[in-house]
Amino acid sequence: MRRLYDQTENIPSTSIPREMLRRCNALLSEVPSFRPRYELAKHVIRIFRRPAFYEMSQRCNLWCEGCYYFENEDRLKVAVERPQPDWQDFFEAEKARGVSMAYFVGAEPALEQQRLLAATKHLKHGKIGTNGTIRIDPDIAFRIGISVWGDDETDTDLRGGSVLGKAMRNYAGDDRAVMLFTLSPWNLHTVPDVMKASQDHGLAVTFNLFSPTQTYLEKIAQGLSSDEKFFRIAPEKGAPSFTTDELARASDVMTSAMEDFPDMTLCTPAFRDLITQLGPMFDIDPETNIARDCGSRIQGALKYFSTNLQAENVKCCTPNVDCKECRLYSGAWSSQFIPSAQFLQSAEMFEQWLDMMEMLGRVFIYPLPDIYQTLGSDAE
Repeated sequence: MRRLYDQTENIPSTSIPREMLRRCNALLSEVPSFRPRYELAKHVIRIFRRPAFYEMSQRCNLWCEGCYYFENEDRLKVAVERPQPDWQDFFEAEKARGVSMAYFVGAEPALEQQRLLAATKHLKHGKIGTNGTIRIDPDIAFRIGISVWGDDETDTDLRGGSVLGKAMRNYAGDDRAVMLFTLSPWNLHTVPDVMKASQDHGLAVTFNLFSPTQTYLEKIAQGLSSDEKFFRIAPEKGAPSFTTDELARASDVMTSAMEDFPDMTLCTPAFRDLITQLGPMFDIDPETNIARDCGSRIQGALKYFSTNLQAENVKCCTPNVDCKECRLYSGAWSSQFIPSAQFLQSAEMFEQWLDMMEMLGRVFIYPLPDIYQTLGSDAE
């Protein structure tokens, strides 16, 4: 069991309680059939042992309300970006540094595909976050997460244009692509229609919950008027933050998606419960209001690079997000590499953690490791 954590460099092995390790081994002895799934969990977690975030672009072609990137008053603004040969050298060095999982973020990475091509020549695993309006070169062999904010009508309101249909046409049947549906109180009613359209285009769906930036919340608190850009709707409607009732609604629509579209919904009941729980998802430091136990904090082996290819001293993968209201799927998934006490209470709970680790691979890893085939899973 110790090997699992020693090879996850972003988690200090010294922080793993011995009693927890003993309990894990006891559960594996109690249910021997868990061992193959445990081997899969180890394999998945090792792929995330040395992650890094890369801002690929400072440009975008949409105007998404409350954008994580542009609604950040401290956003890293690079006046002069590095030329293409530097990106080739940079990713070659990142490979030598041992990066095992790359997250390609920023405004819109698909606007800088030569940079993505440079990365795919050197890094084996990666996840690109894109709005889907531009098809990414088939030679870029990374998982592609296509952001979804609702049906066509909701798209027009929240993103400044109806883009869902175009994104689905661009990626229909593309085994790299997963639809990342960011739920908010403003779009929960659209989930059934989006799920059906995704099914019709051969696209799996996973879920995220909208989490406002500090800048966005401050503008609302100050009563600022619309800027006709990334702060258009909140001046009238307020923040799309989740109340207790709306968290319950989000949980219900995710449950329905898993029941009605089981073969294409990349979610588990335990993950649903995690991101829709009442109160903060993380342990918040009362002095700094920053999450102390989020797996997406930029610390240890985890690095964050801006478009000048410099490692930046930022809080997390989404630097301006309010930790108290954060329910982003990235932080939620990356905080599950070590099974918490609740998942070690019983064999049933431990199986829920194994389910999450298997699903984590399906959401982030492309292509899926052969071990999925070995275990008889329905690999993509």
